[in-house]
Amino acid sequence: MPESETDLTKLFQSSEELDEPEISSILGTLPEWLKYGKFIRVGPGLFDLGNFTLNHWLDGYAIVSKFEIHGDKVSLHKKYLQSDAYKRAIAAQKPVITEFGTKAYPDPNKGLLSRLVSSIMPEMTDNDSSNIFKLGKDYFVCNDSCFFRKFDFDSNNLITGDKYDSQRLFGLNGLSAHPLTDENGDMYNIGFSALTGLKFSVIRIPSSDSGKSSKEMLKEAKVVCNIASSYGPGCVSYVHSFGMTSKYILFIEQPYVASISAIASALIKGHSVKDWLEWRPNLKNRFHLIHKDTGKLIKTEIISEEPFFFLHIVNCYVENDQMIVDVMALDDPGILDGMFLCKLRRNMIEDNAQPSGRRFVIPLGSTKEMPMNSNLVKLEGSRATALRTGSNCVTLSPDVFTEPGCEMPVINKKYIGKKHTYFYANGTIAKNTFRNSVCKINVSDRSCIFWRDNEYIFPGEPVFISNPDGRDEDDGVLIAAMSNVQKGENDILVFIDARSMKEVARASFRAHIPGALHGIFVES
Repeated sequence: MPESETDLTKLFQSSEELDEPEISSILGTLPEWLKYGKFIRVGPGLFDLGNFTLNHWLDGYAIVSKFEIHGDKVSLHKKYLQSDAYKRAIAAQKPVITEFGTKAYPDPNKGLLSRLVSSIMPEMTDNDSSNIFKLGKDYFVCNDSCFFRKFDFDSNNLITGDKYDSQRLFGLNGLSAHPLTDENGDMYNIGFSALTGLKFSVIRIPSSDSGKSSKEMLKEAKVVCNIASSYGPGCVSYVHSFGMTSKYILFIEQPYVASISAIASALIKGHSVKDWLEWRPNLKNRFHLIHKDTGKLIKTEIISEEPFFFLHIVNCYVENDQMIVDVMALDDPGILDGMFLCKLRRNMIEDNAQPSGRRFVIPLGSTKEMPMNSNLVKLEGSRATALRTGSNCVTLSPDVFTEPGCEMPVINKKYIGKKHTYFYANGTIAKNTFRNSVCKINVSDRSCIFWRDNEYIFPGEPVFISNPDGRDEDDGVLIAAMSNVQKGENDILVFIDARSMKEVARASFRAHIPGALHGIFVES
């Protein structure tokens, strides 16, 4: 590696727990309404088990980091999620449950019969390293599998709680890692079933003002709608997030699919989850709209002109009889191939496969009344197209409104499902316009404002904290944890004014701040 090239290997090292929180002084001035609260993140943290190293960054065992703000000080505490996958891997010094990019090895603590059953029916991992959500008064960590866990963030010991199974609760073999809560307090999510026919189901967990526990709320969950897989027998799309407005649920199938034949082959050969997944670009993407009040699926076939892969929907909303959908999308899932640790720990960074902001516009209403082969998009200034290409088919192409290179989009939560002007994101580690930055993107005029420190600082996902007395969409503060890859320098927590994108405060920590996927801010 040339001396002038930044060494990124620190970003992919295993992290250590803290027996006691580290306390740091805040340099700068926080607004009064942000003097107390908790910023909690979860992500892959443990990659090395003795002489064994996991294959993929997403395989790392989940570590929870908690930053607690106390006036002019902030403390950092971090603990590993005590998942079954983690505890059994620690005992065996190898993964014994299949992860995204690493196969399972025989569990030496299981009997012969149990190991035989596991080889026929693979265990789903409860390594919930992807996201955090609140249900009732409780908080949960989750991933895209069937398991999610309660987690006690108030405790100084960061206690791992009960494990829940979407198969037992809802009859679903997996759930999206990004549930959404509407203005009524009802929580929605989308999952898939492979055992009772390949289908997706939208579930609703009704809100409760009667003090019911999260366990009781989960028991009241109902299936709103079932959607058959569009990709024929034996295939089901990968799903990580979906969209929601006041009236609609939006689900986008993508041609990154798990096929039954690939799963069967992988089980015989002992492969990982990633080996189950295939990119089939000829299938295109399918947009499904569901009425929230009735659960009825809009029958219009809505497809993409070109296939795309995505993890995160920024937001969607309805305006002038159109649904506007902003997605961080890529041409294919090649970015996942660039996340193998054997590459990352050698500073081999994929610069080509990077996400960009893409806006799709879906015309609502009766397809029969739409003219054939003329652009139906009525959004002023948009380069998106929507063409009626069949008797009941609309084909979409997007308006690409950012350069490639930013991800982990967040908005002011008050605008979920409503017209938004801004979203915030962090730059990827690839060499691009957004590297080393937290950015604010105006989707109306395509302008972008950056926060940057130096070439050695790599921000994680920013979280928007709204000013409780604010009226404007961008009246708030972004909080982001950042890794400093410069030798001997501390990692930092930075607070950024969301309007000006100027730093207002920071705190520095001797302890390593683990990389994370997603986080939340909890008011005290």
